[in-house]
Amino acid sequence: MDISTDPVFYAVAFATIFIISFFKGGFGGGFATLGIPFLAFVMPPLDAAIMMAPLVAFMDVFTLNSFRRATWSLPDLKVLLPALLIGLGIGFVAFIYVDQHLIELAIAAITLIFTIRWFIGGGKSHGTPLSATWANALPWGAMAGFTTFVAHSGGPPLNIYMLRRGLDKTIYAGTSAVFFAVGNVMKLPPYLYIAGSTPHLLWMALILSPSVPLGVWLGRKFHDRLDGPQLYRICYVLLFLAGLKLAYDGVRGVFF
Repeated sequence: MDISTDPVFYAVAFATIFIISFFKGGFGGGFATLGIPFLAFVMPPLDAAIMMAPLVAFMDVFTLNSFRRATWSLPDLKVLLPALLIGLGIGFVAFIYVDQHLIELAIAAITLIFTIRWFIGGGKSHGTPLSATWANALPWGAMAGFTTFVAHSGGPPLNIYMLRRGLDKTIYAGTSAVFFAVGNVMKLPPYLYIAGSTPHLLWMALILSPSVPLGVWLGRKFHDRLDGPQLYRICYVLLFLAGLKLAYDGVRGVFF
């Protein structure tokens, strides 16, 4: 297949990559799952996933430059990153055996219950903040690694953990940025291997790449303008919307 020359494709694709980059700059990541449904309007979903893999990794370069080491919670990363690797390993092994739509439904149910409880509670945190322990991080970090590999939906599980930590808004975003950067680097080789038979997707990713630095930069500016409670409210709303999207994808895939 040749490189697309359809202006509609590029209008949708540039807008999608910009939005994902914006979320990266504003919240540290976790909402790339919203990109494939948008791109699916103008290209096959599998091609969209392959094309996005190098673009998301490219976003991480700028995101980590925006959220330097001082914004990373090392106690959280020490327990989250091993959990991430465990989840990625299980996801790699289970990829050909597990129906990703069933996983989407399970994650959607957990996400919607978590966020609805928060809304019903008047936007108050879930009791005492979690501590950065292996026991607390393992299920959510591993689930994020697993779902990001098999269903490109690692954001909701990680955000459920991170939102309950009660961290400063910039520490929250910086720690999330590192988590997703590591996950995206680990996922990149298999996606590039698959892309070897579809090199036009890599060329299209290169064409779309200029929207990345602008999106990340504007997202970080947006982040800096918000106070902590405002950012967390937006995160809960976005998490709820991501849960609805996962539920829709799961129901459509299982029953239709």
